[in-house]
Order: sequence, then structure tokens, then C-alpha cells
Amino acid sequence: MEQNINENNGSVYTPPQPEKKGFIPDSCDSAAAVAAVVSAALSVFLGLWGSFNLGWAIAYAVFFLTLSIYLIKTVNLKSENRKTGVFPFLCGVLSLALGVNFILSDDTLIHFLSFVVMIALGVVYFGALSGREIPGGDLGLLKFTLITPLNSVSALSENMRSLFSSGGGKSKKTQKALLGIICAVPVLCAVIPLLIRSDAAFEGLVGGLFEKPGETVGKIVLTIILAPFLISFCLYLRRGKKTAPREADAKGFDTVFISAFMFTLNACYAVYLFSQTAYFFSAFSGILPEGAASYAKYARRGFFELCAVCAINLCVFFLMIVLSRRRNGKMPSVLRAHGVFLSVFTLVLTATAISKMVMYISRFGMTVDRIFSSAFMVFTAVVFVSMLLRCFCEKVKILNTAFISAGVILLVLGSCNANALTAKYNVAAYRDGRLKTVDTEYLRKLGADGIPLLIDLANGDDKDLAERAKGSLCDALPEYYTGTYNGEADVIDYIPGDDGPVAAPDTIPYFIPDGGRAFSAFYEMNLPRYRMYKPADAFIKNNPGFFEEIEKVRFGQTVKSGTEGTSVSAEMQTEAYVYEDVLPE
Repeated sequence: MEQNINENNGSVYTPPQPEKKGFIPDSCDSAAAVAAVVSAALSVFLGLWGSFNLGWAIAYAVFFLTLSIYLIKTVNLKSENRKTGVFPFLCGVLSLALGVNFILSDDTLIHFLSFVVMIALGVVYFGALSGREIPGGDLGLLKFTLITPLNSVSALSENMRSLFSSGGGKSKKTQKALLGIICAVPVLCAVIPLLIRSDAAFEGLVGGLFEKPGETVGKIVLTIILAPFLISFCLYLRRGKKTAPREADAKGFDTVFISAFMFTLNACYAVYLFSQTAYFFSAFSGILPEGAASYAKYARRGFFELCAVCAINLCVFFLMIVLSRRRNGKMPSVLRAHGVFLSVFTLVLTATAISKMVMYISRFGMTVDRIFSSAFMVFTAVVFVSMLLRCFCEKVKILNTAFISAGVILLVLGSCNANALTAKYNVAAYRDGRLKTVDTEYLRKLGADGIPLLIDLANGDDKDLAERAKGSLCDALPEYYTGTYNGEADVIDYIPGDDGPVAAPDTIPYFIPDGGRAFSAFYEMNLPRYRMYKPADAFIKNNPGFFEEIEKVRFGQTVKSGTEGTSVSAEMQTEAYVYEDVLPE
């Protein structure tokens, strides 16, 4: 160590040493690190490889509960004079509750949106639970939600170095614990396959995890990659800086500029509303306006165009509120007036669009897209009501309302199972005479929720509909069962056609099930799949040779009639019943 002698008094001068970053981990940090590794493994093995169904719900619940316990035990909110608050608490409840969507629904879009929203809500909840102050402004909350995970990534090196440093006994215990887990992995890879072979119950529980050694290695590698990020996120919430920098008041755009922009937009809306009043509001009475070609074209065109307008207005109004200059903490009166007009106008559009969709569904049946679009309009209406209130009260939190509304609406959509609701509604509407037919191809696209109803229709008295339902089942069931096509045939000869290639009559491809289920592991299952397999198993058992028979009829009719092409599914011809106007005017 460099030492200098002070010339005046002869004292020894020691240069200041740079402050060491990091922390000394304790037993709670070690436990959190182990829990993060377990959560990473569950997320990869059960969530990612289970196509984000029951497995992901379990993985997220484990991570949510363990991280909550870790923060509650290590963070003393009372000493910091902070409370979790109602809004972060609601975010936490909704974040955990959204895991139900991965169990009750089989819809990919619902799963994706639920994943995004539950992560955002979880960040807000964990941030508040760690003692951080949730920003009051809308822009501040948005920054907090985005920056908190990024800060944990930037602190990855520091957190991992502190966790595995050799400076203290706790860190050595952490090293030994994690090293023991890592060393146990190869032994488990040898032991678990032996246990699977020894017991059928254990095979049904974890058999899918170790069927393919190559996939198992890939899962382990992804777990090793993901685990440090989860560990760093946990440690950052406790150890990272909690005093967020003071949010400077944004200067914003000039009031004249924003006012001119809003005046131009609102003037256009006023003229449009005045010129189209009778046409717009005819939807409320369910009457086709004069000049409209059909109910289908009127309702469909009007709804989706109004959806786009509402989405644009939502973005414009939010930016106006966030970027406008404040006078004594309030938005200028002229901008509030523009905001009130835009809110009222958009709420009128929303009500009109929803009424159009109700009219459309009552005449042409229900689809998942129509349910999702209507739900989006409800979300837009809720947010615009909060924006309207914001024009008169600055304390109204728009983004808080949007977060909670998104979570609640997604939870309702997942719990109600939009796919099953759509399938049941269309079949019921056909049977009571409200619809002239059922689009069996669309039921097939609904997956596990549509198959039980297809089986019901295939066993029904309407022969034409039964044949179309069988054709759809022939296309749908191979996705849920294991097997081959034509035994070992991988390459099929085709004959050319005007609309595409068609299989030659002597090489017609058909599915041959081997008795196994494509989704056999518990983490791949959800409630729709669980309910679907019982009637599907019975249908395949009671109809031996079903796939070969259907394909022979399809391709035999195609070749004999000379109508080449890929449109061999008869149900494809009825898709127009859902999307076009087939009822008498």
C-alpha cells in the first residue's frame, strides 16, 4: 500500500480507497437464489415446453409466492415509512390470478396477452413490495414498469459477484448449495428415467420431461441462461437503489401547437358525426340503414373502422395529457375542452361499434375475434372515461386504470373461455333456428373447445352437417393424437390441378393413430384439452378406419368431378355463412 509522509507533522497519509460495490449475502439471499433457479427450471421445463398452459401457471405461481415471501421477510416497509398501497396490491392479485387463464383457456392470443399483462402487473407489485415508491404520474408509472427489469439486468454482474464472492461465510454456503444442485442434475438425468420405467403413475407425471435426451439438454441450457436473470431481479429488488430520481416536470409542447392539432382533429370528427348521424345510430335500433347493401357489410365494416378510430383517439388523447404544459399543475382550459369533446365523441363511437357487433352476432353467429374486438372496445371506453375525468381532476390516474382494466378484462375473457362460448353459441343458435347452418371449419379452428361439438354434430341427425363435421374432425384430431400418415409414407405423389396439387387416388394420405395422445404430460394440459379427450377417445374407438374413409371420399370426389385443388374440405364452402349475409333481407 502506497504511503506518504506529511511534511508538516510527519503523519502517515493513506490515499482513499475506491468504494467497493456489492453486498454481503445472507441466508435469505441464498434461499432466494435457489428459489430463482427452481423457478427458471419450472418456467423452461413446464412453461416453455408445455406451450404455456398449466405448466406456466405453476411456474409463475411458485416464483410469485417465493419472491413475495423473500421481500416481505427482508424489506422493512415500516422503517422506511412506506406502504404497499391499494393499487400495487390489486396489481399483485391480478398478476397471480391471470395464471388461471392458462388453465381455463386454450386460446393462444389469450395466453400471450395474459403473459404480457401479468408480467407488467407483477413488476409494479414487486416494486412496491420492495419499498420502492410507485410514481404518481402516468409517464412515471410507465417508465417504472419498463426500467425496473432493465435495471436488474444491468446489475446482473454486481449481484452475481456479490452472491458468489468468497468474502463471507454466507456466500460460501450459497456457492456450495448451488454447486450441489448443479452436480445433482446429471444424477437426476440417470435416476429419473429409471423411476419412469418402474412406475406408471410416475411416468404419467414427469414422463414427458425426459422422453428425448436432446430436448432435456436444451432445457437445462435454457435454465442456466434464464436463472441468473431471475436471481438478479430478486436481489435487485432488495439490494438495489430504492430512491428513484425525482421526476422533473416535463416542459411539454406549446399549448398553441397542441390546441391547433386537436382543433383540426375534432373539427373533422364534428363534421363526420353531423353528416353520418342517421347512418351511425341506426345500429342502436338494429335497423339496416338506407343505402347499405347488407347487414354483414354494414355491421362488419362499421365496427372495425370505428375500432381503429377509437384506438387512434386513445393514443392521441393520452399523449396530449402527458405532453401538454401545465399551469399551476393543471392542464390549460382550451386543452381540457378539446379533451372533453374527444372523449365524448369516442365514447359515442364505442357505443355505436358495440351495438353494431351485437346486431352482427345476432344475425351471423359469434366468433372469437368478435368477442376480443368487443372486449377491446370496453377497455377503450373505461380508459376514455378516466381520461374524461382527468380533464376535471388531475388526481385521476389513467395508466393505473388501464393496468387494472386490462387485467380484469383478460381475466374475464380467460375465465369465460371465449372459444368454448363461441362454439356453444353457434351450435345453439343453429339448433333453435337463429342460424341457417354451422361453420364446421370454424369450429375446427377453435381447437379443443370446438372438437366436442363437432363430435356431437357428427353423431347428429342432419346428414349433410354430420358429413361436414366428420371432415373437420379428420383435420382436427391428428393435432391431438400421435401416429403416422399411411404407415411409413413421408412423401406423397400429387397430380397437378388448377388451384394446386391434389393427391393421386392410389396414394391418398390419411392419418393412422397409434393410440397415444399428443398432449400426455400434465404440464401440457388445460381444462379444454382435458374435457376434449374423453369424447374424442370414444369417437375414434367407435369409428375404426375413420380417417382413411373420410380421405378416400374427399379425394375420390375431387378426382371424379375434376375439381382439382386444395379445397377438398366440404366445410370450407360454408365458411361464408359466418362472414357473409345469407339471411333474407
